[in-house]
Amino acid sequence: LVLENSGSVARDHLASERTFLAYARTSLTIASTGVALVQLFTLSAATTNKDMERFARPLGAVMIIIGLVTLAVGVARYFLVQDALIRGVYPVARVSTTVLSFVMLALVVVVF
Repeated sequence: LVLENSGSVARDHLASERTFLAYARTSLTIASTGVALVQLFTLSAATTNKDMERFARPLGAVMIIIGLVTLAVGVARYFLVQDALIRGVYPVARVSTTVLSFVMLALVVVVF
């Protein structure tokens, strides 16, 4: 789906930059959560249950990888939107946001 760009060009480009920064902030949060989960499970395993420690590193690695994928999607989306705005159209994002939302939901279900 492509919409006609009939608004202010500067406003549209700045909005695209803000969206990229939101992707970068989200990816940093996801990766930081992965590191925090590793620390949490490692500390928890040291005091209570040793079996939790074997899940700590794989889960943390998955979170960090998802954070990097989120950043890659943000970078790709930024350049896609910049190219589209120059041509005077705007590509609507549906798949990337839906997939990222379901992946994060699945991780929350797995962790808790």
